[in-house]
Amino acid sequence: MRGAKLFFTVYSTVLIVSLVGKTSSLENLSLTQAEKQKLDQLKDAVSKINFPVDWMQQELTFVRYLRAREWDVRRAKSMLLETVAWWEENKMKDIHKEDWSDIEKDYPLHTDGVDKLGQPVMVMAYAEWDLRQAAVQGKITRVIRWFIKGFDEIHSKSLEYRKLGKTNGTQWNFIADVDKFSRQQHICVQCLRFYTELAVSFESRYPGGVDKIYAVNTPSIFQVVLSLVNPILSKGTLNALRVLGTNKE
Repeated sequence: MRGAKLFFTVYSTVLIVSLVGKTSSLENLSLTQAEKQKLDQLKDAVSKINFPVDWMQQELTFVRYLRAREWDVRRAKSMLLETVAWWEENKMKDIHKEDWSDIEKDYPLHTDGVDKLGQPVMVMAYAEWDLRQAAVQGKITRVIRWFIKGFDEIHSKSLEYRKLGKTNGTQWNFIADVDKFSRQQHICVQCLRFYTELAVSFESRYPGGVDKIYAVNTPSIFQVVLSLVNPILSKGTLNALRVLGTNKE
């Protein structure tokens, strides 16, 4: 097991360097005069909200939420309020303190990599994940929460790295190695909500946070997942998505 983990760490590093190294880009933070006015309006509209975590009240977050709602201040404020409610309802302040020993070994997420800009990278390998097992054991909700923890961790790292001057970027990257992906283990009927709920959570709570998403070694059956999540994903996320196939078929 130890050797397998070491191999995956090295393999992940190679993936990160080769895939993300030449394609990273800086988030466009320039605003028109009209957009600056919208930003000021949103700041004023949410000035009395008690945000549960610092990143929610950062200007960068406001800009991303405005973009996600096509610069409609009322809708962006509503989206922020929904995120605040979601954070409280899901006890997100405790998510990194929870005991994940029942999950982390069987569903590993790797968040130690960075791209050429210093932006953090999250990596997963489907060969290490058995979603059907999670469903059979009644753990699929727990596994979804585990992945949301990964979202929040990598999102927080991107902001922390920028604050510490470790990166010129503002976003993060995600790589999924889809080798060994199978209908039995990964797209059983009970497994499908894993993909849809994560897509909704990402677009609703962390809009604009990702620079690039790579799905590598993807077999044709992975199209089932893409057909599920594509209608949920924003135009920006779809533009960030790169699906790289395999010649094994």
